[in-house]
Amino acid sequence: MRFLSNKKLFAISLLILIYLIMQSYFAKSKYKAVSYSPKQLQNILKQKDKYVVIDVRSKKEYDKGHIPGALHADYYNTEALKKATGDKIPIAYCAFSAMRGPYAAYQLYRAGFQPAVLEGGITAWAEDIQGLDSDDPKSKSIFGHPKNIFPVRQKGDYPVNAGSVEIDITAKRFEFTPNKIELRHGQKVTLNLISLDITHGFALPEFGIETELLPNESKKVTFIADRKGNFPFVCNVICGSTSNHASMVGDIIVK
Repeated sequence: MRFLSNKKLFAISLLILIYLIMQSYFAKSKYKAVSYSPKQLQNILKQKDKYVVIDVRSKKEYDKGHIPGALHADYYNTEALKKATGDKIPIAYCAFSAMRGPYAAYQLYRAGFQPAVLEGGITAWAEDIQGLDSDDPKSKSIFGHPKNIFPVRQKGDYPVNAGSVEIDITAKRFEFTPNKIELRHGQKVTLNLISLDITHGFALPEFGIETELLPNESKKVTFIADRKGNFPFVCNVICGSTSNHASMVGDIIVK
C-alpha cells in the first residue's frame, strides 16, 4: 500500500516537474522585440562591423530619403531581409515602426537573427537627428506613406472543397490569443477579431488584410487560404512602447 502511495506521489511530482519545464520553455521562447531610440541608433551607426540598418519601406520611399548607411529591403521579402542582414545584427525601420518595421523584425527573428526596431521609425529619426541620405540630394524628405503597402501575390491553386472555418482572436496588451493558427489549404477562413482593452490593429499582409480594432468592438475578416506556408500577422496600430507593440505578433500556418 505504501509502495503504491509512493509511486503515485512520484508520478504527480514528475507531472509537476514536466509542467514547470514546459512553462519555462514557452516563457523563454516567446518573442520579445528589442527597440532602440534614434539617439541610441546614432551611436550604433558607428559600429558598422556589428550592426546593419535596414529600411523596410518601399524603394520609392527609400530613394526619397533614408537614414545614412541604411540598406533597403521590402518588409515582406524574407530573402532580401536575410541578404541585407548578412552576419550582422539587423535594425529595421519604416515610417513610424507601426507595422512594416515590426513585421520585418519578426520575419528576421523567425529566420534565426536577433533583430531590433527603431522607435518611431524614420519620422522620429528626422525629428531627433534630422540627417537623411537620398538618391536625389535636392529632394531629401520623408516620402508620404503609400496607399498600398501589401505585397502583390498571385492567387494560388487550391482545393475547392476544403470547407470553411471560423476562429475567434482576441487582442490585448501585448498579445493575440491564439497567436498560432493552423489551417487547411483551400479553407475559407473567417476571423472574428476583438480588442479587450485599448485600440489595437490586425494586419495579415500576405492576404491583404489590415484593420483597426477599437475596444470591445468586434471585427470580421475573411480570406481563402489559397497557398501553403507560414504567414505572420502583427498589430498595426501603435499601442504602447515600440518593444511591446512590436512583440504583438502571431502566425497563420497553412498546410
